[in-house]
Amino acid sequence: STATTMGTVRLSFHLFAERHIEGSGFAKFVEGPLERITSVIIVLNTMFLFIELQQVGYVIGSEQGFATAGIWTGLGGLMYAIEHVFNAIFVLELGVRLMVLRKRFFFGRTGLDRYSIFDLTLICASSLDLYVVRPFTEMLNLSMFRPLRFLRLLRCFRILLIFKTLLPLRILVKSISVSFFPLFWSISLLTVVMLMASMFLCQMLSDAIENQEIDATTRRWIYEMYGTTSRSMWTVFELTFSGCWPGYVRLLVEEVSIFYGFFFAAYVVSVIFALFRIITALFLKETMAAAAA
Repeated sequence: STATTMGTVRLSFHLFAERHIEGSGFAKFVEGPLERITSVIIVLNTMFLFIELQQVGYVIGSEQGFATAGIWTGLGGLMYAIEHVFNAIFVLELGVRLMVLRKRFFFGRTGLDRYSIFDLTLICASSLDLYVVRPFTEMLNLSMFRPLRFLRLLRCFRILLIFKTLLPLRILVKSISVSFFPLFWSISLLTVVMLMASMFLCQMLSDAIENQEIDATTRRWIYEMYGTTSRSMWTVFELTFSGCWPGYVRLLVEEVSIFYGFFFAAYVVSVIFALFRIITALFLKETMAAAAA
């Protein structure tokens, strides 16, 4: 019948297109030169995003009286136009890859292609923000759309897509992912150690805060640094990771008790020196194993 014939012709056309498009030079171009060109455009887009946020920051600062915007004030329209150009390029590139690769866009040799799904999500989110959320928010002044401004932040993550084309970056990301659980347990151990140290200092220094023989300025400093468990925990976190621990210790040693000198000496040697190096060695081992795999 005519319907059967038309169905056969349509199926043959799709099979022919799929065989010749996916197996031709189009697919090789998409998976080769086009990916490299896209990587360059992604880097340029990231540089543009940096400049755009610089311009927005100066304009906001000028409106609030914190800074002088200068030449940045009149660049809003240009930035908006360039943003449209970049988004159009990415939409076109996405359409070409979907048309040529078809199922291979979503599924690679090892299963689901997470980079392609991530790219698709970013482009959809950027287009939604650029063509729907932002125009409606500006024209109708609808506050209900303002929480959706987080979609704009997703553009910052597009730079991650260059990991797909650069082997050293892929190895580094793989190493970080393999080291996730060692990192989790290392952070857990450090959190417990810092929690114990902060509670000890908070309890021991409570008497010094009430001691009228100590200068009022010193007692106020002790309270701000170690007066509550949350303040003490933040202080211990800073002295553990910032590398400027003497600034949090010397006043206690000189004005309160020499005992704190011994306590912090033991803490620095056992935690900041020894424990950190053990964790570093563990990460190095996991990284070398992931790179060799």
